[in-house]
Amino acid sequence: MSRSYRSILIVLSFIVMASMLVSCAAPTAAPAAPAAGETAAAPAAAGGKVKIGLSFSDFATERWKNEDALLHKLLEAKGYEVITSEANHDTKLQNDQIDNMVSQGIKGLIVVAEDGDSAATAVDNAAKAGVKVLAYDRLVKSPNIAAYLSFNNVAVGNGQADGVLKALDIEGGKWTKENPAKVVLLGGSPTDNNAILFRKGQTDVLQKYIDSGVVKVVADQWVDNWDAAKANSLMENIITAQSGKIDAVVASNDGTALGALQALKAQKLAVPISGQDATADGCNSIVKGELTVTIYKDIRKLSPMAADAMDALLNGKPIEGLKNYTMAELTNKADATGEVPCIFLPVVQVTKANVYDEIVKSGFQTYDDVYRDIPEADRPAKPGAAAAEPTKSAAAEPAKSGEKIKIGLSFSDFATERWKNEDALLHKLLEAKGYEVITSEANHDTKLQNDQIDNMVSQGIKGLIVVAEDGDSAATAVDNAAKAGVKVLAYDRLVKSPNIAAYLSFNNVAVGNGQADGVLKALDIEGGKWTKENPAKVVLLGGSPTDNNAILFRKGQTDVLQKYIDSGVVKVVADQWVDNWDAAKANSLMENIITAQSGKIDAVVASNDGTALGALQALKAQKLAVPISGQDATADGCNSIVKGELTVTIYKDIRKLSPMAADAMDALLNGKPIEGLKNYTMAELTNKADATGEVPCIFLPVVQVTKANVYDEIVKSGFQTYDDVYRDIPEADRPAKP
Repeated sequence: MSRSYRSILIVLSFIVMASMLVSCAAPTAAPAAPAAGETAAAPAAAGGKVKIGLSFSDFATERWKNEDALLHKLLEAKGYEVITSEANHDTKLQNDQIDNMVSQGIKGLIVVAEDGDSAATAVDNAAKAGVKVLAYDRLVKSPNIAAYLSFNNVAVGNGQADGVLKALDIEGGKWTKENPAKVVLLGGSPTDNNAILFRKGQTDVLQKYIDSGVVKVVADQWVDNWDAAKANSLMENIITAQSGKIDAVVASNDGTALGALQALKAQKLAVPISGQDATADGCNSIVKGELTVTIYKDIRKLSPMAADAMDALLNGKPIEGLKNYTMAELTNKADATGEVPCIFLPVVQVTKANVYDEIVKSGFQTYDDVYRDIPEADRPAKPGAAAAEPTKSAAAEPAKSGEKIKIGLSFSDFATERWKNEDALLHKLLEAKGYEVITSEANHDTKLQNDQIDNMVSQGIKGLIVVAEDGDSAATAVDNAAKAGVKVLAYDRLVKSPNIAAYLSFNNVAVGNGQADGVLKALDIEGGKWTKENPAKVVLLGGSPTDNNAILFRKGQTDVLQKYIDSGVVKVVADQWVDNWDAAKANSLMENIITAQSGKIDAVVASNDGTALGALQALKAQKLAVPISGQDATADGCNSIVKGELTVTIYKDIRKLSPMAADAMDALLNGKPIEGLKNYTMAELTNKADATGEVPCIFLPVVQVTKANVYDEIVKSGFQTYDDVYRDIPEADRPAKP
């Protein structure tokens, strides 16, 4: 979880505590009588808590995990029992999960719909059973929802288009019918009704300029699942199709905007571009002069409003502020019928001119997150502090008396949930040792990561911990840092430089061993079914080819598979790599493989849970159930294992890596040895025979996890929670809680 969101949760925890002090006893929820024709759900057993279900479209979107945690806290403080389901962008699964929660006796349901049309089926069934349903931020297109709580989404689109047009100086006379501004429209997920409303708001502002001929829409695309990597790919294609002649991009959120921005920067195109959500990455891009405008929706207000609204519904009280809107207004479809009670919170247009006041001073994002990578001399003063003095650039100079030694953390990306959590933990551990810690995140941009490292060196860091986007590219900046006297640790991913002080990771070849072994055992490869005439048709789905770990996983997989390939009982029918470990790309690749193989696939050796679950969606769509491997023992991966879908994952106890790195850095900066280091050749570490040099390393062990041991290894150890692993599993089919 990012530091900015933790600060949001801390603030709201005070709200929860205050409400608890006002009312010492939790309320007894008394659902209102069902309407005619409804069947009321049975009341909670005497002494039992009333259950409320939370149904989320996905947890790949960081925001939803944070709001799930906050809603749990707020509703539990009101005396309710709360259960969560997450559908991983699967509309049928979301409906099944809602049905399952209704069968568990929920009295209230808060839904973040993957698809507002599809979710209506399960929501209607829930409402018939007497469940009070709130559509949260995204519309469920059913007249049976009790209320729809969101933001003014048309105003979001207004602000995006307005910000881009102002940056173009659309009224300044430069743009004419003969020389129109060439604008790209990049919408969000077409199954998210909010994306439709954003587009309406954008069009409302753009249309008069389109009609007058001074704006020409040269491309209009939608981005499934709001996926930044897809936005990047789409923008690459648009740039090519338009021969680079693009003047502006109206993108519908910060993630898609930043994905598109990568493609634009790669072609040295700097054009106005909009976003939404006022994310830390989006606001940081704004202060750098890249992203032009974002729209700030203060989501801190939405969860408390939803918790209060649900409490009112279950106690038969009115929800203040509701106003009916027609479904035609809410969907931008003239033929839609019915009305829905709604509350829409206001939104704010944010640019470089007001990002400090609106975002930083309000505490929505932290100062350090928004102004990371910005030289201290170019930053405004921290709220409540005097202006920062410029720092000297000599990293090797000792800290002045009384100053804390600075340590830099350089992350490849924060799209991978794991890195945000480890950034937070490393901050905590290193700050507890008395260091000042600064973070940069490169959003999968290798040049940006090098620039960020150079910038941290100029700020006087003495230590650097690097999660490299590309182990080859990062070596340039790491070598420069080492020359300046900075102690560098490669964290989990190898930086291919002899100048790193140490490389700390897991036994990555053993990861690949366990993946291939788990899949082969599930195939019963030694059982006699598979022969040269009938080989097991196996797909290899590697990770990002720029991540050296992915190379080592493949080595471990091949070490196990090779004898079966040589004997002819295994045939590799496809071998693909997945850029940026992107689940959506894995899904797309697997769809193509299934088509190319006419559905004849017997197993998939995938290299992490994200890519495995992406591939699994494609397999399930074709009703193919085959053994498939993953890695990381994520909550989603382990949940898939207990459902009998994912076959095996590899458990790397990352809780041990951050403390080891913090201790190692502390030792380096105090001239002490790091215990447990062992030298490995670069040839061993890269699986390249001609690689030269040696690197001191520590590799932690890994564990193969299947349905047989997921409870003992993952749940009992506390690596993932019981409720996350066994969500959507009927209570009768679950083991007892530890």
